[in-house]
Amino acid sequence: MGVRDKEKSSKKMISPAEIMQFMTHNSLRLYKKKGSKASITRLTAYEKDERIPSQKTGVVFVSPSKDDLSNGKGFVVTSYETLHEKRNSLSHWTPNTYRGGTYYDFRNRVIKGHTRDNLKQINVIGFDIDTKEVDLYALFLGCDELGIPRPNLLLETPRGFQGFFVLETPFFIHRQKEYKALRVAERVADNLLKALKKYVPVDTNCAPFGFYRIPQDGNVIYFDDHPANTGLLLSWSKQFEEKERKAAFQVIYPGQASVSDQTVSEWYRTLIRATHIESGHYSTSRNNALFTLAIANYASGRPLEAAYDELDQFNSNLEHPLKKAEFERILKSAYSGKYKGAKRSYVEGLLELWTNGSAKFKGREGWYKFKKPREERVRSHYDEREEDILAQLHACTSPEKPFFEGSLTRLAETFNMAVSTLKEVIKRSERIIKRTIGRGRNAVTMVASRSVLFQSLLQERKKRIQHAQMTFAEMLPAANQYISELDIPTLVEELLLYELDLLYRSGSSPPTQLIS
Repeated sequence: MGVRDKEKSSKKMISPAEIMQFMTHNSLRLYKKKGSKASITRLTAYEKDERIPSQKTGVVFVSPSKDDLSNGKGFVVTSYETLHEKRNSLSHWTPNTYRGGTYYDFRNRVIKGHTRDNLKQINVIGFDIDTKEVDLYALFLGCDELGIPRPNLLLETPRGFQGFFVLETPFFIHRQKEYKALRVAERVADNLLKALKKYVPVDTNCAPFGFYRIPQDGNVIYFDDHPANTGLLLSWSKQFEEKERKAAFQVIYPGQASVSDQTVSEWYRTLIRATHIESGHYSTSRNNALFTLAIANYASGRPLEAAYDELDQFNSNLEHPLKKAEFERILKSAYSGKYKGAKRSYVEGLLELWTNGSAKFKGREGWYKFKKPREERVRSHYDEREEDILAQLHACTSPEKPFFEGSLTRLAETFNMAVSTLKEVIKRSERIIKRTIGRGRNAVTMVASRSVLFQSLLQERKKRIQHAQMTFAEMLPAANQYISELDIPTLVEELLLYELDLLYRSGSSPPTQLIS
């Protein structure tokens, strides 16, 4: 038996019950309050520890089947003992913890309380892949490329896969702080799912904090007990939003039409005519409706006085209007300059709840900027030069042949820029990969679009496996051995090996130097 085999054999297998405890950060009771099978000694010791304020527990909701869940039926679970006993008869659960729960109909087990405003803490960010025609190897490499942790858990479902990022530090939800932590967690989850969708078909409409498949003996295909650093995800999310915001900029040149007026859009006119909007609906209440309409006015450049007159009429037409002080506070906040435009998800939620659904949000979220036409500027911005190079690379390369090569002088001529500019653009770029083979006059520079190279890497991997389509479970060495025991190379390692492989297969001499 080899060293690696010995390490595997000595490694403790983690049960689904332990995985659930890890996912929920010990936020449930360990034992049942009534009918526990634990010894009196253990129960007594636990009850003493239970009085510590830091160990205040919550509940999770579970359901025996998808049909029961669709009908709102399930159970409120307060302890890990119950989860362990019932897990094989359950299909779904909420890995994020709620403050409490009850039943609309106790006899028929119609559960109540699994609403966002009742969340106690967010332990995990979940995602759903609703197909098995996918190579989940791309998920791991995608996480590496994005600079985010890999998922901690992958489950196989009847139709696809579900994955979870277990947060090292949960988002604790406080009503007194107006659910700020919940809003931050939602933004992180939205950004995470949007970014992952470029690599695998993640369902971005799936609620990241809702019901998911429960871990069982037969559906866990990957588990890693190193939680995702919450601070790292927050920093990444801010950077991702900044990049998305820049990408959403619409450049308006002199002489062109000004920014479109959102106040004449279909969604705005439909929402402002709604009179039955009520309070008490998280992110879709009358406060949110007024704020969204006010933001649309601000983003469209309307004076505060004009917005005040129109929205005051809107508020007066409501069946339960806001008080004047609250109305003015919301309007002032919208015009504070902190917000750049109406958020699509909020608009769509308001339209879905308070209108007939015929109006849709159209256009792109984002801000606008003005700049001179490029031909009128002496120097083009580096990001524009980067776009020029990427456009050329996408035109002359493919996943089958991802690299464009030649001397630096030739490449600079091809991209219509000075050699010094080319070097600086590539140095700054995160989307262009450069490799130099050889030295001096004989050096060959190879450049590739990171996205094209990524697709090329996945194609090469498909050639190395026996079947064109391979489920993730088939990669397992044996039953009940988690994939985390396998060597999953990082993106950098895989790209380096792949580039060397390309060079050797093309008949080139072994490189004397490989420079990143």
